[in-house]
Amino acid sequence: METTPEGNMAPQRSWWSRNWKWAVPVGCLGLMASCGCLAVLAGVMGWRTITNNPASTQALEIAKADSEVQAVLGTPIETSPWKQQSAVSYKDGQSTAQSTIELDGPKADGVLRMDAVKVNDQWTYRVLQVEVPGQEPIDLRDKAGGPPSRELAPPTPPAPVQGSPDDEGQDDEDTADEGDGKSDINL
Repeated sequence: METTPEGNMAPQRSWWSRNWKWAVPVGCLGLMASCGCLAVLAGVMGWRTITNNPASTQALEIAKADSEVQAVLGTPIETSPWKQQSAVSYKDGQSTAQSTIELDGPKADGVLRMDAVKVNDQWTYRVLQVEVPGQEPIDLRDKAGGPPSRELAPPTPPAPVQGSPDDEGQDDEDTADEGDGKSDINL
């Protein structure tokens, strides 16, 4: 039996040259899968942050517990995470949150609108109302410990048109200008 001087000492190809045909696709797929998992994880965490922010959660609890909202929408009041729009921002040490959440009730459907700012670790609502089509908005800020609802002034009656029948019995002193340049209206 003759052995060649090279025998087992013959140079072998490297691992890469023998395995590159399967290592390249597996490496690329692994890299893409890792990026995909990271993107899904970031999306889930972002979604949970937006939909589960304390301001929106508290506003939703207040709206569901309110007797006026329950009377208009009926009970139970349902929501869906797919039917809400939220924005949360943090700038210069101040957190703000805006949210619009669709409310579905057996009697009617409405929209909860919320705009809040975080002051001293507590959310203060600038807007917190339920809007139902065909009705006045239901203001819930007083139930959230926010600023009281602003009382709106009664609407101003329209000015009478000159020459109209309503104008006949009025004196001219109501519309006459005295010429002193001062108004009789005290604010």
